[in-house]
Amino acid sequence: MGELTPIRCIRVKTNVDISSVRINGIKYYSQDLENRLFLPERNSLLVDTWLQYVKDKKTVVFCASVRHAEEIAGLFRMNGVSCAAVSGTQISGERERILQEYEHGNTNVLCACDLLNEGWDSPKTEVLFMARPTLSKTLYLQQLGRGMRKCEGKEFLMVFDFIDNANLFNMPLSIHRILNLKDYRPGELVLAPQGKFKLDRDLLAKGEKPSVYLDFPVEVSDYELIDLFNWQEQVKDMISQLEFVRMVDVQTETIERYIREGRVKADLEVPVGDSRSFKYFKEETVRQYAAEYGWELITAANMKDKFMEMVDAMDMAFSYKPVLLKAMFEHVDENGRVRIEHLVDYFINFYMERKGRGLPVEKKSSIFCREDYSRKEVERNIFANPFKRFEDMRFMKRSRELEFVEFNRNVFRKLTKEDIQWIREHCDCKLEEYYGRVSK
Repeated sequence: MGELTPIRCIRVKTNVDISSVRINGIKYYSQDLENRLFLPERNSLLVDTWLQYVKDKKTVVFCASVRHAEEIAGLFRMNGVSCAAVSGTQISGERERILQEYEHGNTNVLCACDLLNEGWDSPKTEVLFMARPTLSKTLYLQQLGRGMRKCEGKEFLMVFDFIDNANLFNMPLSIHRILNLKDYRPGELVLAPQGKFKLDRDLLAKGEKPSVYLDFPVEVSDYELIDLFNWQEQVKDMISQLEFVRMVDVQTETIERYIREGRVKADLEVPVGDSRSFKYFKEETVRQYAAEYGWELITAANMKDKFMEMVDAMDMAFSYKPVLLKAMFEHVDENGRVRIEHLVDYFINFYMERKGRGLPVEKKSSIFCREDYSRKEVERNIFANPFKRFEDMRFMKRSRELEFVEFNRNVFRKLTKEDIQWIREHCDCKLEEYYGRVSK
């Protein structure tokens, strides 16, 4: 649309190996990453690249941490470059002074951690150094946007992607991976109106170098095919181990045991540390294992029946499950939701009442046998023990509004008044049975 500055890109490969850096979801473990990036050779490469390619151009260097930003800024200054580090640890007045000096003064390079990812625009920024490896598409795009504002005399934004050695599963994002571009030539346009792409390609087809390339010591013949494998894209239509559990009428521990024994094998396994991994399955794989081991699939059509079967069987190491169900039906609204504070109140009142009547409260290991438990401990107890079983089977969930829990609508909307009355009475029977055992 012409609203933002076109982007060109140069990839700079480092000798740093981050393949052993652990990941958690879409983030690297920060301590692992910082330890790997604090290498003089990599820091010097950043400064040398700036001095050789883009000297005197306004540049933002995105770093892995505040400490990393300060170290890089110090190295720039040692090489005679007017550079400052900016971070959230600075007082607001000092931070604003640094940003103003960069935008309107003599500072040419800003080294930043997360502070400038959003909410800050710098039209005069012509260059971005992506020196902080990230697996987050949102974070990368936020950083990219800091340099895309238009400014008089600014024909394009040059992005330097610093590419560290990694494995397939912890490969950081780059602009080519984000835009799904396999072909790479140094300095080539990667995001621009189609007309600008055509001008560049016509020159390359003639064996000529686009004039803008002359600012950079790279050859038109330099060409690389990029491996765009991205495990997050690969698994977006697959089923996680947690979702596997929620699709079949068996417990988490059963699936985990079958995986350990090699009886269930994932279609894709993503290592996230020395001994942990994320496991993903194709839907047909889940169905095959369900048929092989006689596990019934839980669907919208049979979910209410499965819920009733679970309530009927209700294995109990503690009294918590029937208390949770009684609390839910005591306070549930027309949408199947219950406020967490009401659950906590119900649990506290239930066990205090038993204690006041001289009845067995719970096993000695239960928090409800203590005098000094807090509401937060009660909440943690609810979500760690009774709630998790119902959540594993998708019968309940904690809603996005964290103060609520709610029934799965495929369960709640099918429950009749008679069903709810039976559940309440069944919970009373299970509690009577349980306390009969505990008091012996």
